[in-house]
Parts: sequence; structure tokens; C-alpha cells
Amino acid sequence: MSSVLCELQNQYERYVKWVSGNPSALADVELTVKWLSYFVAGKINNSSAVSELVYSLSNLLVFFNDRIIEKANHKSNDDATEPLERQLKVLLTTLEYCEVFIELSAHKVWGTSGRWFFIVTIQIIKCIGRLILTLYYQNTKIVRNPPIPSLNRNKLQEAHSPDNASFRDNLSGESSGIVLKRSGRVMRKVNCSPSLTSRTWKPPTVGNQAHQLTEYGGKFLMSAEMIYIAKPLIHLACMKRYGSKSWISYLLALALDSASLRMYYRNREVLSKEQRVELSRRCVSMLLYLMRSPFYDRYTHDKIANVLNGIGNNVPWTGTISRLILSYIPHWQETYFYMWST
Repeated sequence: MSSVLCELQNQYERYVKWVSGNPSALADVELTVKWLSYFVAGKINNSSAVSELVYSLSNLLVFFNDRIIEKANHKSNDDATEPLERQLKVLLTTLEYCEVFIELSAHKVWGTSGRWFFIVTIQIIKCIGRLILTLYYQNTKIVRNPPIPSLNRNKLQEAHSPDNASFRDNLSGESSGIVLKRSGRVMRKVNCSPSLTSRTWKPPTVGNQAHQLTEYGGKFLMSAEMIYIAKPLIHLACMKRYGSKSWISYLLALALDSASLRMYYRNREVLSKEQRVELSRRCVSMLLYLMRSPFYDRYTHDKIANVLNGIGNNVPWTGTISRLILSYIPHWQETYFYMWST
């Protein structure tokens, strides 16, 4: 038994070494596995669950490999993060990647009642976790989705180039600029300047500036985040009361999302760069309301069908692809475009 464990440990160490040294080849493998989930759909029995399993495993594989690369490049934030905060982020990220597969599996095993039980359970867990992160641990008032985003491996490699070694050493633990007392102008420190070929020419940052911006308007931003966090549970309660395709549930969720975004944009100048990126993602996700029932059933379905049929009938070599997409859209709409998934 001990020999088997030793062999498994050796294989794992080899895998860690390969992942750390071959991020480009690793990205190709991960992308292949992810695309495999799209080709599996509709090809075998229970293809929806199998496709979601492959897709979820591919996301978890990327998540696991990112942590290995982070550790190898000494970029992990585990030391600066409290254990409970880290565990919550890992839990929420894992649920984000696996929730559709869990719902489909529950529907296959326990039927509609089992599916809705897991939907409600997952959303309650996500709501509680996001509340704890926002109220006690999250310095930024917008919780990312997922809380632990994919690692930018190209940027990580550039940051570890030899030209920037002295720059990183000088920059660690301090801000890259100072504020002049009389003019208030921000000037870059000499010891925090990277090599000429590696400069981004962006303005330097001051250490206390982000803290001051976060404190300003904090209560208003907190209210906006509370609305966004509570929206899935409110929408599920309305669906229980009025039905899954009720306009009341649809319009209430749309109103909550719009109110949260409006509150954020009224204080957009105090948001950090990462917060603005997440805010932009939430704005783009509002387009999903075009694909959600009952709006999709009454308006969007016919428009999409007319466009795809027009392309298939008038553009050469596109008829098969258009018909294939048209046949898959109802399945995608029923599986992915729910209010509680964002």
C-alpha cells in the first residue's frame, strides 16, 4: 500500500513540475477538454449531464492548475488571506463551475423536486458565502464571479522576466508613487521604475489612495451589493409564488439588477480597476434577459429563428450549421439562462 502511495506522490510531483514548466502546452490541453464538452452534447444518451460533467471538470482542472502555477511563481495570496475567506472563495468558485451539472444530475436521479431542492440549497450557500465575504473579509465591495478568477498566465510570465527582477524587488511592500505636498501631483519613485522596454506608461499608484476610495461611499456600494446578492433568492421565491415563466418574476429580477447597477454607476469614480471590470461584466450579463423566459418565448425566439433561417437559406454552406444551432437553442435556453445563474 505504501509503495502505491509513493508512486502516486511521485506522479503528482511530476505533474506539478510539468504544469509549472509548460503553461502554454497546458492551456492547449485545457482548451481541448473544454471544447470536447460541446461536441459531446447530443451525441450520446444523457448527453446534457455528460457534457456538463466534462465542462465542469475542465473548469476545475484550470482552477487546480492555476493554483499550481501561482505557487510555483510565488504569487499565491494564501499567506495574506484568512483561512475562512480562502475556503469560502474556493467553495463559491467550485459551486459556480459545477452548479449546472449538479442540477442536471439531481433532475436525472430525483426528478423535478430534487432539482429544485438542489437549486435552492446552492443559492442559499452562495448567498451566505457572498454575504460573509462582503461584510467581513472583502476589501472591495463587489464580489467577483467567480470569487477566484482564472489566472492571467501571460501576465504572470511577463512579470517574472529578468528585466523586471529589480523592479519587483523594489516595488514589493510599497506604493509606486508619492504625492507632492504643494501641488498634489503623483510622481513615480525612481526605485520603482521597470526597464524601458517593459514599462506600461501608466500613472503610478499611491498606497493609501485605494483605501480612501473604498471608504468613500462605502455604505451606498454595500447596499448595491446586498441587492445583487439577494436577487437570486428573491427571484426563486417569486417563481415559487407566480410560476417559472411569470412576468412578475422576470420584471422583479430585472428591476433589482438595474437598481444595483445604477447605484454602482452613480459612484463609479470611487471604484478600483478590478471593481470596474466586474461591474462591466455585470452590465454585459444584462443581455441574458433577452434569452430568459417569458421574454424569450414571446419575442426573442422568433427573431433568432428568422435570422438563422435567413442566413441558412441565403448564405452558401451555412444551412447545416444554422439548423444545428436552431435545434440546440431551446436546450441551451432551458439549461443555462436562468435568473439565479449570474
